[in-house]
Amino acid sequence: MTTVHPTTYTLSLYDGDDANGVASILSTLLAQNLQNHPERVDLARKFGRPVAVFSTDTNAAATIIFRDDHATVCNDIVNNPAVVVWATVGQILDVSQLEMKAGGLLPVGFFTRRGLGVLRDILTHKLVVKGLLTHPVTALRMIAMLSVAS
Repeated sequence: MTTVHPTTYTLSLYDGDDANGVASILSTLLAQNLQNHPERVDLARKFGRPVAVFSTDTNAAATIIFRDDHATVCNDIVNNPAVVVWATVGQILDVSQLEMKAGGLLPVGFFTRRGLGVLRDILTHKLVVKGLLTHPVTALRMIAMLSVAS
């Protein structure tokens, strides 16, 4: 059986102009990455379940639902995400600066000063990643999709 993938991959905000700040940040990061790194479309297609982020300093959340030809960013935590990250906006931006290789499976960015800070925050529960142990590949792919580092 042959699978044909569309040549375009679209991104939308489910809540449109009513999107919260977290949804807007995630949408911006994804849009930049999909434009600057078109090979990440293949990575986006590998997600079997949604992923979500909860901002602890704004009490807002957003979920990313990846499909074969598009991704949708929704306000709140919806559709039973495999991975949910509880972090401050600053921590979310720090994670977006971590370099990932091999489709997220080689987290080289964790071996930098910023990456070690993120790991410290995870170990001290200042940044919580629900699903990190049960869905580690999805968690790493999520970082790769949000990372603006090449």
